[in-house]
Amino acid sequence: MSYCFGIDIGGTTVKCGLFTTEGELLEKWEIKTRTEENGKAILPDVAETILKKMEEKGIAKADVIGVGVGVPGPVVKEREVQVAVNLHWGRTMLADVLEELLGQIPVKVGNDANVAALGEMWKGAGHGEKNMVMVTLGTGVGGGVIMGGRPLIGANGAGGEIGHICVNYFEEKCCGCGKKGCLEQYASATGVVRLAKRYMADNDD
Repeated sequence: MSYCFGIDIGGTTVKCGLFTTEGELLEKWEIKTRTEENGKAILPDVAETILKKMEEKGIAKADVIGVGVGVPGPVVKEREVQVAVNLHWGRTMLADVLEELLGQIPVKVGNDANVAALGEMWKGAGHGEKNMVMVTLGTGVGGGVIMGGRPLIGANGAGGEIGHICVNYFEEKCCGCGKKGCLEQYASATGVVRLAKRYMADNDD
C-alpha cells in the first residue's frame, strides 16, 4: 500500500493526517506550533512527528509517495513560502528544508486555504465542482479560489488571500502583514479576541 501525509501548519497547532493515496484518512493528530524564535522549530517538529508515525505504523520510506503541506501565506512553485506572518517566517524554501529533514521524501507546499479548497473539491463539500470559493477561519483568515478545477495562485502566490483585503481604512493598528485594516484583524480568532479586549477596555466602568 502507498501512503501520503497531509500537514496543515497553523498559527496555533500543526494538524497532521496519514492517508492512502486514494484519499482515505487513516489517522489524524496534531502538535503545537512553536512560533518562538521566528518559528525555527516548526519544520523540525513536523519532520519528527512524521518520522515517528512512520515508525509507529511500520511504514517504509519507499511506501510514502510524498508529503503535502499547507501554510498560511503565499506560496510559489509549490516549494517556496514568500511570507507567513502568523508563523513569524519570511521567505522560506520550505520544501527543500523539509525534504532534507525527511531523508528526501518528496514535499509539495501550497497556501493552506488553496489546498483546503482542493481537498473539498476532491473529497468534500465541493465534490464534483470545478469552480468554488472556500474561506478558512482560524488564527488568521484565508481564502481559496478554484477556477476550472485549479487553484487561483496569482503571480506571487497570493491569489485568493482575502484575509488581507482592507475593510477599514481608519484602522490605526497594524495587521501582522504590516498593513492596516485587513479583514483578518476583525474576522479571525486573533481579531475577535483583539476586538473583545478593546471593547472591554473602552467600557471598563
